[in-house]
Amino acid sequence: MGISIIGCGHKMPKFVATNKHLEEIVDTSNEWIIKRTGIKQRRLITDETLTELATQSSKDAIDIAQIDKQDIGLVIAATFTSDTSTPALASNVQKELGIERAIPMDLSAGCTGFIYALATAKSLMESLDIETALVIGADYISKYLDWEDRKTCVLFGDGSGAVVLKRGEQKGIGSIYLNGKPDVEEVLVINDKQATHPWRDAKHDDKRIHKLAMKGAEVYEFACGAIVETINKLKEMSGSQIKKIIPHQANGRIIRYASIKSKIPLDNFYINIQKYANTSAATLPIAIDEAWKEGWLKKGDQIALVGFGAGLTWGGMTIEWNLPNFV
Repeated sequence: MGISIIGCGHKMPKFVATNKHLEEIVDTSNEWIIKRTGIKQRRLITDETLTELATQSSKDAIDIAQIDKQDIGLVIAATFTSDTSTPALASNVQKELGIERAIPMDLSAGCTGFIYALATAKSLMESLDIETALVIGADYISKYLDWEDRKTCVLFGDGSGAVVLKRGEQKGIGSIYLNGKPDVEEVLVINDKQATHPWRDAKHDDKRIHKLAMKGAEVYEFACGAIVETINKLKEMSGSQIKKIIPHQANGRIIRYASIKSKIPLDNFYINIQKYANTSAATLPIAIDEAWKEGWLKKGDQIALVGFGAGLTWGGMTIEWNLPNFV
């Protein structure tokens, strides 16, 4: 028995913010952004909600899977930017889809969130005897960006992707590697606003930055090490040659570094960062869906998903792709 991806989908905001748009608001240039990151544009939420994007990507995945939505027993959303602090994004999607009974939960692990969510879903499906699960990766990062900080606002975008998992005879998800370490230097953080009440001294709250703050050089060094470590661990654990990799889309230079260090040709890494920038937990499910629909991902492929992000967190998994070739 195994657990396979039997459906996938993604949904992006309508508004396309090009590098030219950013030239109008911060001191940067299209050439600089492309050279340093590989990003040409990104999608930003304007009149949509994250719940709407997550619901539509889930509907598309369910349609591809050709299942009754009422058969879904588990909904996990990897996100840290839900429209509501409570209920969870997973609960909001369950409501919008009309799934009468399921276990809904959100999981927050930064840009590694979708990897963690897939691993969690697999474990719960096995331990709780759940046949079918919906796993979502969705983030609305633009609402946390400092649009006057040229070092960070050029890097991120919004979006959602989803997959349907099902237990069956095919292998599907194989080796899983997860890890994390304390972000002692706070290289990537968004401080939450503190609650106020009559007995709390809030005089220092103004010093807290409530927008995304990142130490770029430190994050780059961590990411390069994490992606290579994960690829090597998955090679070791699976005992097989990994030929295709779908990595977290954070920076084109990080992916090129991973290609060189792992001695896997760059053409074997799926890359779409040029279109969407870094959408955090959404990058992997978006890339999975596009890679399949573009014909890059084919039935029988042995692939690796690799993620890394705030926390600091990182990890990956091998997957045997069982969906028929997209026509």
